[in-house]
Amino acid sequence: MIDNPPYVANSQPAFSPVPAASIPVRPKPMPVVPSGRYRKGAVWGWILGLLVIFGSAYVGAQWYLSDRVPGGATVAGVELGGLNRAEATELLQHELGALSRQPIPLRAGAMQTTLDPVAAGVTFNADKTIDQLTEFSLNPMRLVTHLRSDYGEVPLAVEIEQPRFNAAASRAASALGQTPVNGTVIFTDGIAATTAAREGQTVDREAIAYAVTNLWLHQPSQSGDRVIPVEAQGITPQITQAATDAAYSLARQIAGGPITVQVGQESVLMPAATVTEATTFLALGGELVPQFNGQLLTAALLKQAPDLLHDPENARFIFEDDRPVIVPGRNGTDFEPEDVREAISEAALSGTRVANVTLVETPPELSTSDLEALGVNEIVSSFATVLTADRVRTENLRRGGELITGKLLLPGETFSLTDTISPITAENGFGNAGVIVAGNFTEGMGGGLSQLATTAYNAGFFAGFEDIEHRPHSLFINRYPAGREATLVLGSLDMKFRNNTPHGALLQSWVGPCTDFRGVRSNSCIHVAVWSTPYFRVETQMSERTEPVESTIEERSGPQCVNQSRGPNGFLVSNARQVFRLDNGEQVINEVNRWRYRPTNGIRCVG
Repeated sequence: MIDNPPYVANSQPAFSPVPAASIPVRPKPMPVVPSGRYRKGAVWGWILGLLVIFGSAYVGAQWYLSDRVPGGATVAGVELGGLNRAEATELLQHELGALSRQPIPLRAGAMQTTLDPVAAGVTFNADKTIDQLTEFSLNPMRLVTHLRSDYGEVPLAVEIEQPRFNAAASRAASALGQTPVNGTVIFTDGIAATTAAREGQTVDREAIAYAVTNLWLHQPSQSGDRVIPVEAQGITPQITQAATDAAYSLARQIAGGPITVQVGQESVLMPAATVTEATTFLALGGELVPQFNGQLLTAALLKQAPDLLHDPENARFIFEDDRPVIVPGRNGTDFEPEDVREAISEAALSGTRVANVTLVETPPELSTSDLEALGVNEIVSSFATVLTADRVRTENLRRGGELITGKLLLPGETFSLTDTISPITAENGFGNAGVIVAGNFTEGMGGGLSQLATTAYNAGFFAGFEDIEHRPHSLFINRYPAGREATLVLGSLDMKFRNNTPHGALLQSWVGPCTDFRGVRSNSCIHVAVWSTPYFRVETQMSERTEPVESTIEERSGPQCVNQSRGPNGFLVSNARQVFRLDNGEQVINEVNRWRYRPTNGIRCVG
């Protein structure tokens, strides 16, 4: 089947004419209607055109504004909005250049210091700072910020020279640090008082670097300062305020009133001020703990009631029928400071405020058995010298002998005559009698006691005791052994010897008859004996008197002058002593004492 050809307007065959009457009328041309595809292409063309126009305008606007600082933009408080890049850079450098060389104030909590930007190698870069505001960007928000005119503050571009900054920042961090303070509780005049705890802080270099980098030269505060806040890490004190408050509550309770100390049937009222004076608060395990001083509390208790205690009494020797016998000792009573501390602290921290304290017995240092073990059994040495007719002088010697009788020397102990008979005063039974002062015979308190020194020295000498201190008289006195005697001058010369045996040594002195070392018999002598256990054998030798110096008569004048006859000549003499142990014959002492006596010159008063 053959389709009809499409219709074409005004088309007819050229070779077949048609009569005019049969020629149809020519219709009006019909409009050409575009197809659907053509219509869509036209729309996209218009859109693309608009986009090109808008894009060109947008890019042009962004390009135009890239050299301009957004409106309302500030850097460190400097208004830069609307300025071009060069103007903004110049203005920023002008406003902040000098300020950037000034010390940078830093504050962390209550601590403040400064950092020298020049020394620390801290600078700001104006170009890089403005770059943040003027760089070209297609970001629509950039255009929005230009149109809104409220850009706000922009941070500086800060540059840091690290090695120099580290050193300066370390010093600043140390200055900004703060040591924590522990709370304390004390007593003042019996009243509890407290000091508050305080938090400490530490600052590291990184915190300072962050603060300087982000806040240096920032906009001044209302007060006009440019202080940079630095973050600090808090340090809690060992004793917090809570612990301080708890301890303060205890302190008030301790100081709340007197404490009754019950000792057996006796009651002693101890004032609160006395208790608080012996109490301190110590930091232990994060708390303030009250510490009571047992020694102070015990001393305060005895001061309040001194009759509560009695001292122990040592066993001692007395002489009965001229022989030593032992008098037993007696226990004493005392407080144990730890017991006192516990009782009073418990009372102070409780509501009762009554402390029960128990007395403890204290044994004497020397018991009967101790004395029995010393071996004080017999006289191991004795010596006697003849007394003069001076009644006061004899009484001085009798009193001195009374004071040394019963003196016990334990093994290794030293005997001091001065310490044993002091004080040499009238109240202690002494009087004025003849003495030798600077070679002259005069009177003084305790005159004649040098004879006791001589007699006791010889008793120790023949007992084999170690000679610690002695000195003969300057003038020879014939009732004493030449060179083997001792004088006594208070505060200057003493007579001492040491018990160098393993046994006790008990001294005894009395006035009675004797035959002295010269063979002279007298009914009035001063004796000194040593009671112990024989331990030494003593050998002595006295030399001849050599290098004599004849005494003369001196002429003197004045109202104090007293005529005096010539006495013995001066001379040199030596005394040797060897001491041997009885058990093994070992020699323990080998000594020679030499002494030169001055002549005893007479005095004739003239004028």
